[in-house]
Amino acid sequence: MQEFRGMLYKSMEDPHLDLAEIENIVRLLLELEPETDPVWHYLNIQNSRIHGLFEKCTQDHDSRMEVLQNKIREKVLSDSKWRQLQQDSNKSLEVDSTIGDSPRVDQLSTNFMAEEADSLRATYIRRLTSVLIQHVPAFWRLALSVFSGKFAKAASGNVVSDFDVNAKPTANKNDEKGGEVKYTNHTLDEVGSMVQATISAFDTKVQSTFRDFEECNILCPYMSDTIKEIAKACQTLEGKDSSPTAVKMLRTLHFEMTKLYILRLCSWMRATTKEISKDETWVTLSTLERNKSQYAISCLPLEFRDITVSAMDRIDTMILNLMSETAKSYDISQPLQEINESVRLAFLNSFLDFAGYLERFGGELTENRPNKENNYVSNGYINGTRETFVNTDGDLHKKLLVVLSNIGYCKAELSEELYSKYRHIWSPVRNNEERSSDMRDLRTSFSALEEKVLDQYTFAKSIFLTFSTLWCLPLLYLS
Repeated sequence: MQEFRGMLYKSMEDPHLDLAEIENIVRLLLELEPETDPVWHYLNIQNSRIHGLFEKCTQDHDSRMEVLQNKIREKVLSDSKWRQLQQDSNKSLEVDSTIGDSPRVDQLSTNFMAEEADSLRATYIRRLTSVLIQHVPAFWRLALSVFSGKFAKAASGNVVSDFDVNAKPTANKNDEKGGEVKYTNHTLDEVGSMVQATISAFDTKVQSTFRDFEECNILCPYMSDTIKEIAKACQTLEGKDSSPTAVKMLRTLHFEMTKLYILRLCSWMRATTKEISKDETWVTLSTLERNKSQYAISCLPLEFRDITVSAMDRIDTMILNLMSETAKSYDISQPLQEINESVRLAFLNSFLDFAGYLERFGGELTENRPNKENNYVSNGYINGTRETFVNTDGDLHKKLLVVLSNIGYCKAELSEELYSKYRHIWSPVRNNEERSSDMRDLRTSFSALEEKVLDQYTFAKSIFLTFSTLWCLPLLYLS
């Protein structure tokens, strides 16, 4: 008898049992040992199985990441040896051993490895979500059937995935008495706690992995696709397929992941603006290239525009999805307002940052001006050639004009265009006067900068005219 009882309990571990078979096993065990609770034992088995599947996903992910790390280490070692060979070879030939493309190649290699790592992270979260979607709803429906007294009837209720439920002919023979049978001494709330613990384990694994995504891949689909996976899980578990508390936990996870992604996009927008502003080509674009703008700008403001649009378009999409998905379950107006305000400040500060970089260019062009004047005049005599003087100062004036054009374009066109495009993100929490204040502050900042650079240009131009006059005086005397 003990051996038969053990065999029945062991058979409960079969993941392919349907509900009719489970009910038969439970009834046999209750007849053998009326004081036991085989249903609760079975629920615990299924709950442990879900956690085990999570752990299997984690182990597989860790193994894949370890393989990638070994691959990275091998590549670093190989690249180092190759460089050393090149340097030794160049020394023997007495040529320059500097490898010009080395930093760029290193960066491309690093980005490629980071993308591979993020791809593995996205796959890991997708597998975890798949386990959740497949098994938690079926587990919850089983619990509902147990505690509603319709254990056997659930076999015809499309319970899928976890238990491979395919209703068998014997499933309905006890329907008439299903509602009278009490299968367990535990409560549905206790099962709800099980599900919450499962969601909590899922939350911990997902959040930890999500935070590891590389910022250099923020425009790649890895983070956004992961958020979509969590949104899909929320939709699947809503209604009768999970406890309300578990669904709320998932919605909170979805909100926090979206918030983190938005804040990282804001950070990336400002950091990348700083990166592109380290250098300026000083080449003005054609009318067609600058979208028929009246300002003779360089490519820098358009690069800044592309960065801002790339970040803000994604932020806009994320916020719209958040409002349509999460708001179904609970009120997110207050936390959403905080996100909107963070986005607004990041947007405005990005423009102010860019204004600061333009100011730096103007300052760098004129900071050595006194030294240049001294180079041309020494003891009352003009040094150098007129061509050198004209080329040097003419180049300075052109560059200052490029800076002025870039400032004017940002003040009159770009700031207005982008603010109008994205103000709906934060406009629900700001009145017209506050919105006008934002644009007024931007224009004031760019106007002050414009005046400063214009003064620098005027001063440089006056110096140019003064020296041009000095160059012409000897010619007048000779004539």
